[in-house]
Amino acid sequence: MICQWERTMDEMLQVWAMTFDRSPQPFGIVEVLVDDDGRPYDAAYRYLNPAMAAVTDHTVEELTGALMYLIWGGDPTWLEHFYEAAFEDRVVQFESLSDMLQQFFRAEAFPVAPGLCGFTLQDVTSWIVPAQRSLDKAGAGLFFYDMRYRQLLLTDSAREQSGVDTNYISLSEFIELTFGATAGDDLLRQMENFLNDQTSLYQEGQLPDGRWLRISLDHTGHSERFAYGFVEDFTRTKQAEQRSEQYVEVIDSLGAENFALYLVDLETNELEVYRRGADNATQFALISEQEGDYPVAMERYIDTYVVEEDRARVRAEVGPDALWRRLAEGDADFSVGYRRLFGDEEQYVELRIIRLPRPSSKVILAARNVTAEMREQLLQKLALQNALDLAEHASRAKSTFLTNMSHDFRTPMNSISGFASIALDHLNDTDRVRDCLRKIMVSSDHLLSLVNDILDVSRIESGKLSFNEDVVDLAEAAEEVATMFGDKAEASGIDLTVSTSGLSHSRVVTDPLRLSQVLVNTVGNAVKFTPAGGLITVTFSESGEAPRGFGSYVITVSDTGCGMTPEFLDRIFLPFERDGLGYANRTEGTGLGMTITKSLVDLMGGEIQVESTVGRGSTFTITLPLRLASPEEVSREEARNSATDECRRDFTGCKVLVVDDDDLSREILMEILKDYGFTVEEARDGDAAVRKVASVAPFYYDAVLMDMRMPRMDGDEATREIRALDRPDAASLPIIAETADAFEEGQRRAREAGMTALTTKPLNTHALIALLAEHISEK
Repeated sequence: MICQWERTMDEMLQVWAMTFDRSPQPFGIVEVLVDDDGRPYDAAYRYLNPAMAAVTDHTVEELTGALMYLIWGGDPTWLEHFYEAAFEDRVVQFESLSDMLQQFFRAEAFPVAPGLCGFTLQDVTSWIVPAQRSLDKAGAGLFFYDMRYRQLLLTDSAREQSGVDTNYISLSEFIELTFGATAGDDLLRQMENFLNDQTSLYQEGQLPDGRWLRISLDHTGHSERFAYGFVEDFTRTKQAEQRSEQYVEVIDSLGAENFALYLVDLETNELEVYRRGADNATQFALISEQEGDYPVAMERYIDTYVVEEDRARVRAEVGPDALWRRLAEGDADFSVGYRRLFGDEEQYVELRIIRLPRPSSKVILAARNVTAEMREQLLQKLALQNALDLAEHASRAKSTFLTNMSHDFRTPMNSISGFASIALDHLNDTDRVRDCLRKIMVSSDHLLSLVNDILDVSRIESGKLSFNEDVVDLAEAAEEVATMFGDKAEASGIDLTVSTSGLSHSRVVTDPLRLSQVLVNTVGNAVKFTPAGGLITVTFSESGEAPRGFGSYVITVSDTGCGMTPEFLDRIFLPFERDGLGYANRTEGTGLGMTITKSLVDLMGGEIQVESTVGRGSTFTITLPLRLASPEEVSREEARNSATDECRRDFTGCKVLVVDDDDLSREILMEILKDYGFTVEEARDGDAAVRKVASVAPFYYDAVLMDMRMPRMDGDEATREIRALDRPDAASLPIIAETADAFEEGQRRAREAGMTALTTKPLNTHALIALLAEHISEK
């Protein structure tokens, strides 16, 4: 009977792997692929055990999922029989010749699920060659029948016995020449049926001396390609057939090696021991080598080897009555797990109970050690618990982050709003207004840095953080750090020292922006958390251990500030974390600076280490492997720097269309452009911009500044429509995207839409004017 399993493919794969992976018998599962008319056209390997893959000198991974005929081609016999098993619920046996492998195979296909069939494989070649030698000694012959040409292919022994001096001969001639013209009517009738109806030709019998002989000519499948025939002495096979029948039934039911196998007859309580792998079987034996009474043997085993806490449960689950009850409930395959004593050590054993096909009252017991699996499960459980703890900590940290952000974002916003109000109230006091505007810019820059920190973490987590390599002078970078933090440190009464005396090669190739972020975050934290009278030392040096063409650079930032607790040091690089000494309440930040710094250092191939003592200060040591800049790269960089200057070009007469749905953003940009001499027109949405461009003469506008996100039509869609206009300037009109989206996705959208260039908000005026100067020709 075919067992209909309602399981997913994954579950079935797991069952097959567990059952057959270790079996030396080649075994596989294929899915028969049919066309719209239900005809089979190929079969895909869904599971193969290593023994099956090894037959073709392939690996399981190479064949799993592959199409049989795409790999092998040739004889359709396999597909026909697989279709019978998968769709007609038939068990079929057939033989086939592999021209590619030069081997004969015997296969059995059986149904597994609709569209799926299993198959086993035996190399008949390994049978035929030894059999031929034996048959030669006995004066017998071996031959093959070519169904395509309806001729027999005779081996040397067959030709010798038949007296036919040719390789090919018809079946009737062979029968006549081999067995004579007086061959029995039954054999002649079988021969006729074989030729016409593709039935088997078979004759066997026992000779007076007790030997068993059979003459066989059998089709290998429905392909009508070939068959083979032989005269065989199968006396030993006949005698062993009955003895091995029960053993084969056990092995076929279990299908995989276990440490020990047992056959129990629940009607008679007889226990029979099968061994596969003597060493393991001895270690995990239920009883001694002696076969015997199952209840007695199991009771002795439980009392001797099963851990005391598990004995009652095992006794209740594997006794004869318990097994009968489970079988009556329909459980034909189940397991019992328990702990077994091996000397003083406890290990886990799984005893699997499998019922043989009805009406048999026999079950198979398969014992195996699952200690490694149990330990792996415990480790997985521990890992899941750790992941849960980490997730809960991250959730708490994010909640704290949101609370902090409510303060940290409102602080610069409050400054911006407050100083704007003060400036409005003192419009006639130029110095007061200038001071307010300066402080508004400082607060704006701080607010922007908070937003950039959050965006950088998002980029890092999504793997979209980009690195742009350029020549960097580490001595100049150190000088910039000293300049950036020198005034603030001096105002706070902190002694800041920056040293580059340890540098031998200051020109390197790296991302200047990311290097600056690392320096600003570490030195900025030192300034932030060091009280008046403290000391901060920043040193740049090289170590001697670096590959050719590279330098190993060490940046050390030491301070005599508040220091950090050991508990916080364990969390310093986690997102949203801030110190637990109360300083976070008096300083601003996202708690993301060290997360970003650690991620950037890792991405640059370096490492960062921290040492800290509460009340004494902290030391951050950053080691970076950086490529040394070549003389050519240094020369190009110097030439580029000397050519870079602030744009002082007069844009009088140049017309620019500003497209932005935000009135304030549009007004600010228009005023800036007018100061540089531009004639500025405006559009409040993308569709309005398309209409304006379409309504003016070609080359009327020198450039279009296009916001990316607008209510009715986004900037990328508007750009596509402008590029599609039937006018000579449609393809060349400079369209520069303005976007607050600093992510790669937004930049990709701009490029794909055909935009000329992109600038991010908040706008850098000098960068924008330089961009316009690059793309607008001088008049």
